[in-house]
Amino acid sequence: MTFTSGARKELQMKKTIGFWGWSVGVVGLATAAFAQQAIQPAPSYYQRDGQVYYQTAPAAQPAPAAQPVYYVPQPAQPVYYAPPAAAGQPVYYAPQPNAQPAYYAPQMTLAPAPAIDADAEEVDEEGYYWIWGQKWPGLSLGPKFGTTGIGLDLVFGVNSYLNLRGGFNYGSFTWGQKFGNVDYDMDVTMISVPLLLDLHPFGGHFRITGGVYIQPGTEADIDATPGGATQIGSHTYNPDTIGTLKGNIEVDGVFAPYLGIGFGNTVAEDQLLTFTLDLGVIFQSYDASLTADGAGMTARLDTFREDLKKEEALLQEDVDDWKIYPVLTIGLAWHF
Repeated sequence: MTFTSGARKELQMKKTIGFWGWSVGVVGLATAAFAQQAIQPAPSYYQRDGQVYYQTAPAAQPAPAAQPVYYVPQPAQPVYYAPPAAAGQPVYYAPQPNAQPAYYAPQMTLAPAPAIDADAEEVDEEGYYWIWGQKWPGLSLGPKFGTTGIGLDLVFGVNSYLNLRGGFNYGSFTWGQKFGNVDYDMDVTMISVPLLLDLHPFGGHFRITGGVYIQPGTEADIDATPGGATQIGSHTYNPDTIGTLKGNIEVDGVFAPYLGIGFGNTVAEDQLLTFTLDLGVIFQSYDASLTADGAGMTARLDTFREDLKKEEALLQEDVDDWKIYPVLTIGLAWHF
């Protein structure tokens, strides 16, 4: 095809304009792409493959320290995520289908944990328990001495208010005592087995005690040898006629009631070694007998023998005044 010079110039101009237009378009598109990547603010959403993606909401600030955060778990919904973006690019996500509104429970304040009392008793405390649930206090054993002699006390605890007590006492001593018209020397032997019930009305160491004393071998032997004329019964006799007066005083009945008060709960909780004190009385009676070995016992007349019976009656009257025997004992007991 042959072009004139004018037509050639016109064609050359069109090519030049087209080239520059195409160049400007390419540069414009490249500039727009670069601006989108570098300086253009991220859009709140964009579309891709027919799906709308939203920019991730700003991360929630953590709750203040030590403040509990409560929430209601949402129904499980599938979450669709866009592929990870390049570094420095916003992340978009797709909204959950049929998203349910989130409901939040009102914030509540936790009650403070109860303080632990270091002195509080353990619930499962070691030891033995009665079938009704009370803890068995245990046993105690210890020595004691006093007006009942020297002995041992064994205490069997029932609870903090009641104990059973038993033991054994032995005593032997001599003293002088006047009965009727004669001064005698007394050799006393005391053997007793107490069976007692200790009541602690306030749950402490003070107690009220009742029970019995079993006395299988409590007695006194008496004797007197006058050195001069001595009245026996209604008459006075010389020493040869009287000789030596011998008698016996023994308890009338093996069982003697006891009532008293005391101090010391030997099986109390956390009590290892306890001082004890008892103050009370034994209610008892006695039988007395009297004999002599002087010449009056073999005399033809019964005068001396009748007066000796009168002297024996005076002896019985005197010992009848001893129906209340005082008890004062102290001791120690070991709790185990």
